Amino acid sequence: MSKPILKIIEGPSPTKEGISQASTAGMTSVLSAASKAADLFAHDTEGLVQILHFRNQIAKAAHRRSSWFGGRIYNKFSGEEADYIPVSGTHLRQTLSAVGIETPSFVIASGQYQLRLDISEEAVSLLKEMLT
Repeated sequence: MSKPILKIIEGPSPTKEGISQASTAGMTSVLSAASKAADLFAHDTEGLVQILHFRNQIAKAAHRRSSWFGGRIYNKFSGEEADYIPVSGTHLRQTLSAVGIETPSFVIASGQYQLRLDISEEAVSLLKEMLT
């Protein structure tokens, strides 16, 4: 059985309705808020390639670490996975569009998802071809 193309970390799923999240004004750090805000906006092709390439490298490092016990523990506590990369709903839409996969209707811009590494690598390859 093959692995699913994406996993839902945060956001609505096809089996349940999304619940609006209460705002915690003043409780989140400025950097965290800025990072979340940046994920809501679509990037140009070059920016998307950079994001995906960076996250692909992190997943490949997690894969290398997974071959020994200490590495598996590190991956568990850091939340890094060898087969998936974390992406926002906006970047997920852009990436799936690049590889010709229709985005599921439940994907929202503010949602957090994990995209299978091979799909992300294919998107990077296709997007780089578009840039040249």
